[in-house]
Amino acid sequence: MHNLAVLHADGTDAKPDYQNSAKWFRKAADYGITDSQYNLAILYVRGIGTEPNLGEAYRWFAIAAREGDAEAAKKRDDIASRLDRSTLAAARAAAEAWSAQPQIEAATDVQSPPGGWDKPAAAPLPGKNRSSQRTEAARLGPMQ
Repeated sequence: MHNLAVLHADGTDAKPDYQNSAKWFRKAADYGITDSQYNLAILYVRGIGTEPNLGEAYRWFAIAAREGDAEAAKKRDDIASRLDRSTLAAARAAAEAWSAQPQIEAATDVQSPPGGWDKPAAAPLPGKNRSSQRTEAARLGPMQ
């Protein structure tokens, strides 16, 4: 999702699509991708692909900062100085209440191929299909 957002931001034929970029950064941010949280906050600050919203920018910078992004922490503090008390309080509460959506197991749990990732799968013998290989193996008899 993050990479798709970056592709939209870079654009095709030098034409960025920031609305789709913001959409995909948001989806990735919801799953806890810190770089997407940071980038989404930047879009909210600048009003690119979305309406400018310093409260939302604060929220996403604060979430990214909580995950250890030092640059996000600096930007969060800068935004805080520009917000009125009630907006800042709401943004802080939203950041504190936020938790990442659980990732879909099927998207992240990939079964390793037979023999592992480092060994290529056994290739069929040249000119033979798998059924003829089994037939030949059966003719050899038991291994001793």
